[in-house]
Amino acid sequence: MAMFDTAHNRLSYSELLQPETGYKLDFAVGLTYSLDLEALLGIPVSLGLLDEVDSELMRSPFYLLEAIRKSSDNIAIFCNAGGISLPQKIQSVYSLLENSVFEIKLSNRQNFHPKLWFIKYKNDDGKSYIKLLVLSRNMTFDNSIDLCVAMQGEITRVKRNKNQPLADMLAFVSEYADKVKRQRILELANDILHVKTFDIEHPFEDYEFLPLGINGHKMENTKLFNSKYDVFVVSPFLSDDVINEITKCPYNKILVTRKASVTPSAINSFNCVYITKDILNDNEFGVKQDIHAKLYFTVTNEGNFLYIGSANASHNAFYKNVEFLLKLKYKPNCVGFKTFFNDFIPEENCPYEVIESTPEKEPLNEEQDAIDKAFKEAIYSLKGAKVVINGDFYDVRVESKVIKTKEVIKIAPMQRQDLLQQLQTQSDFKGMLLKDLSEFYILSIQGQKIIIKIQTKGIPSDRDDAIYKNIINSKTKFLSYVSFMLSEEYAAGALEEAEYLRMMNGNEKDSDDAPVFAAIYEKMLKAVHQNPAKLKEIADIIRRLDEKIIGSDFLDMYKQFELAARRLSR
Repeated sequence: MAMFDTAHNRLSYSELLQPETGYKLDFAVGLTYSLDLEALLGIPVSLGLLDEVDSELMRSPFYLLEAIRKSSDNIAIFCNAGGISLPQKIQSVYSLLENSVFEIKLSNRQNFHPKLWFIKYKNDDGKSYIKLLVLSRNMTFDNSIDLCVAMQGEITRVKRNKNQPLADMLAFVSEYADKVKRQRILELANDILHVKTFDIEHPFEDYEFLPLGINGHKMENTKLFNSKYDVFVVSPFLSDDVINEITKCPYNKILVTRKASVTPSAINSFNCVYITKDILNDNEFGVKQDIHAKLYFTVTNEGNFLYIGSANASHNAFYKNVEFLLKLKYKPNCVGFKTFFNDFIPEENCPYEVIESTPEKEPLNEEQDAIDKAFKEAIYSLKGAKVVINGDFYDVRVESKVIKTKEVIKIAPMQRQDLLQQLQTQSDFKGMLLKDLSEFYILSIQGQKIIIKIQTKGIPSDRDDAIYKNIINSKTKFLSYVSFMLSEEYAAGALEEAEYLRMMNGNEKDSDDAPVFAAIYEKMLKAVHQNPAKLKEIADIIRRLDEKIIGSDFLDMYKQFELAARRLSR
């Protein structure tokens, strides 16, 4: 199969993240430029923490709660400041993602742009391995054409300096995490240094990790601009200075890009320029897909190389942003320029077409440009926030530097969009409930909205409990959630949970809980013998809720099973 066959050689994001049989997730770090919180909720499924689900189950508040509860301690996600999109439906559970999501605000006001996954899996025998995913895709639902390379290697006692760039990238992002996650990230970085080798498949024989924009790692390390014979570039965004440098070679020079990015310099510098066709046939999405992949193939006197990662052929990518490229070396006499070209630009069902002249440029959207600049100005002006107790309610004050922009910038706590107001040096939000407190806030300019994370001091330690109580606010829901937690398959558990809710809501007497109790009793009995850790998970939920919601009858039953589990563990 051709490596770059867009119709058939398709990768599943979910499958790429899944562990090998017998292994389970220990810790994972994801790097992305933009982040969709709804997409993030699907990650626990991909990492093997939850069963595969459908879109219907993703709408269940119990499932969302369980997804976050299962994953929040084991995942750290880093994105560019201002890169979090506003969910279509804001739910209280999103606030529970705070200790898993960290925004990176670079001092030079440029972009944090890598797309990477570092994942550690382990088994019961003490063996561990690292999976590395190098992507061009962000953590969103975008349908554009992207690329990914998956590599993995076993953790050994041998330290390998070849992996130092990966450890350096993790050390860099760890500075933006909280204390607990920072420690785990640094431990992961040390584990990666002890991966003797990452597996690569034919036709490659070697690899090199190339961060950009962090200390000790510069554009020159890539050797992408060194002397070469041929070059094949895939980049959705371009800068003339980079194009001029990268095309300093005597023979083949090919570019694949977006129509909107084609410039006279691109037409003149490359032998041939391709753009994505207006309509890509035979794709399951039924919508136009543009190119988002970043790729460089070079033929040099040192061998033939393939670069894949996040860096566009742009000035910002190579001189200002934080980026990441994986450099793969081909085996000798294995893949030449013609072979690579025919693979990427096939004669049949080719998704690209030649463009021979500079297309007519659409006028610059000055209004959008002003909005984007105002968002960035606001992001870098925000200083922090503080919560103050006001009786049974809470007041929040957000502090900001003076913002120099003509745009009206509004702000609100994510859970209280109704409090949206113009951003001032001091913006006050009064009378909030505990469950509504969050480090996530909405910024709005001319109706366009993004989510940002602001360090907020004074959020009470029981805020998370308040969110749980808001979702599990009755005995009926508590019993239904426990049943859901104990299910071997969450999809089946969700159907069961919905049936329990319907059945119990139709009855008023506690005695009508009997069928649910019987089902939970059977599941707990099975858990005691097969998966006693489930009982500890239930204990965590019990700790968060009021006793009147749990009910004395359930507590009595739980204590019996807890005692039985202790006896069996002796």
